[in-house]
Amino acid sequence: MDSAATDASGAEWISVMSLILAPVSIFVLWRTGCWRLRAPDGPLGSPWRIPAVASLGLFGLGMLGGGLAISLIPSSWIPPSTAPLRSMALIGWAATIGSLLFCVPALLLARSLPLPEGATPPTTARRGIWMGVAGFLIAIPLIQTGAMLGQLVQQWLSDATPNLIAHETLSALVSVTPDIWWWMVAANAVIGAPVIEEILYRGFLQQAFRRAGAGAWPAILLTGSIFALMHYTVLPPDTAISALTALLLLAIALGMIRERTGLIAPCIIAHAIFNALNLGLAVWLA
Repeated sequence: MDSAATDASGAEWISVMSLILAPVSIFVLWRTGCWRLRAPDGPLGSPWRIPAVASLGLFGLGMLGGGLAISLIPSSWIPPSTAPLRSMALIGWAATIGSLLFCVPALLLARSLPLPEGATPPTTARRGIWMGVAGFLIAIPLIQTGAMLGQLVQQWLSDATPNLIAHETLSALVSVTPDIWWWMVAANAVIGAPVIEEILYRGFLQQAFRRAGAGAWPAILLTGSIFALMHYTVLPPDTAISALTALLLLAIALGMIRERTGLIAPCIIAHAIFNALNLGLAVWLA
């Protein structure tokens, strides 16, 4: 069997499994009622401590910190386009570390602030992690099904078959033999990016919307839309609709996990699993 046939059969198998499991996910969500984002005794109050303006400011500072760190990389360290993975590794980790330098002190300080009046206390770390993993497993068939529908729309609009690899980083990783820079890019995709993106989006931005008075679902949808659109520049044009759909559904799932647990760690773990699965599938289908 040639490579193209292997890619097609693998993609078809994933699509069939997603279509089978998506109704199961919908049934579980309906039966448990967790999509209502309510505590047993009433509405689920935001457990976040940082005021809206400060939280929005920290989101901006985190983004700025990543940009400043990238600008400080000596030009001699950035190789020509013949070595794209080295550039991706240096830029990716600089952005992650630069953002963390702004975000981590704020998170540590926030732990000393009191909960808002009427807030639902966060769940325990162990329970939150289990809830995050379970939430991701419920969501992944819906995410994949949404990506398939987006792909159909993409094909209808462009009359072209979208690439199976729907991210610039994944495309770069599957096109070369793994070396030290390959592993650094992969580590940032699976560890670094989930950590900083969840702190920025589900930690600060969603918190800002909630503390400003938005309900759980409006905050989730606003944050998720911004999260998806911020990835637009690294998406190949022929897969943009499919990838944006998947990213929006992923962001909604992560936002729900944040609301249900009141913690960032479960979101980071779920996001890391998603990125690791995408990397594994890309390598398998390449």
